[in-house]
Amino acid sequence: MGRGYDSLVGTWDAVVDVSNVCWSPQLPPQGRRTPFWHRLELVLDAWRELHGNGVRYTLVADDSLVRALDNPAEYRGLRDNGELLVRPVADSLILDLARDSGLHVITRDHYVDYRPRHPWIENSPEKFHCWSMTDGRVRIEPLGIVHASAQTISRAIESKDLQRTRIHSNDPQHRKILGTRWKCVNMLCVEAAQWQDQLLTWPLVTPEGTVLCPSCHRPLLALGPRDPLYEAVVEHRESGAEIMRFPLEVNSPVTVGRGAAIKGVNLAGDQDSFRTAVMRVSRQHLLVWIEDLNGATRRMVAVDLGSRNGTAVERWTGAAFDRPKPLPPSRETIIGSKDRLILGGTVNLRLSGKHYVTYPGKSEPAALAVPFWPGAENNATVSG
Repeated sequence: MGRGYDSLVGTWDAVVDVSNVCWSPQLPPQGRRTPFWHRLELVLDAWRELHGNGVRYTLVADDSLVRALDNPAEYRGLRDNGELLVRPVADSLILDLARDSGLHVITRDHYVDYRPRHPWIENSPEKFHCWSMTDGRVRIEPLGIVHASAQTISRAIESKDLQRTRIHSNDPQHRKILGTRWKCVNMLCVEAAQWQDQLLTWPLVTPEGTVLCPSCHRPLLALGPRDPLYEAVVEHRESGAEIMRFPLEVNSPVTVGRGAAIKGVNLAGDQDSFRTAVMRVSRQHLLVWIEDLNGATRRMVAVDLGSRNGTAVERWTGAAFDRPKPLPPSRETIIGSKDRLILGGTVNLRLSGKHYVTYPGKSEPAALAVPFWPGAENNATVSG
């Protein structure tokens, strides 16, 4: 597909945020919010058109990308021969390569949460490039890095207690909010950079019904109806108290962990009563998603990402939970709809009793009971 970076750095050699590119709904098929591998070729072709066929690039991707990608064989082939570098979260490697080797960066991420560790970002805005569609063609353009004050950075990386969203599924207006995909357009907001132009957590809703970003409290942009949607509930294991809830969209893997820099769901909120428990959750602890099998059935899948304190699953027997069984690291494990995961021995993660289904042309979901997915106990582990 392309050549990786070597020691001879050219003027326009670049490091590419592959996950960001593949997930981008700005690229064909436009509006589709699932990752497509051919989007990468479109962006690389546009870069070569500007700077010549001799430019070289380093491809870096989040390891969760392969779980939802339309062409995982190409991803795995490049990864296995060393042409694609893979990390649980690619941002640190992308920025380190760009800084140390003088590479340009092709991304839509403004890396606000990395500004304290990488002050060179604001001193070199010309190094950052994104893409757009103009007259049916992919165009490369400046990303538009701007200065972020210390106050802005602090506010952006501050974790919020998402129970303050005050969303109620029995409220008709709130049901529309639940069934809508949202984007934060504030380029200085960490929440905006967490998941490829899409808000991963539930938005904040004011008493007047205004939909806000839970991090920067700016109004959100509605992007249209979500794909079939479930809700995950995170609880303090000892007390059973709820810590937070977040949406799980079908075929969209979500990383769950602790810390503001995580590209996923951050469990480290501002509730002191849960802080000790959440501290046992690793920064990149778990990858979880709802998998659609040929449109016929669905199942929940989880992968422990090598967490320090481990992940276990408690199977629901029909009357009670069975004894916890550890998840093998880096292996896909099928989770029954009534099972629950235990993160670090202190935090439970389970599906809520409802999921939300959207239909073409509508943004209001219907609340339905989550069906029990049989066979999880008999087919607990999938090679991965």
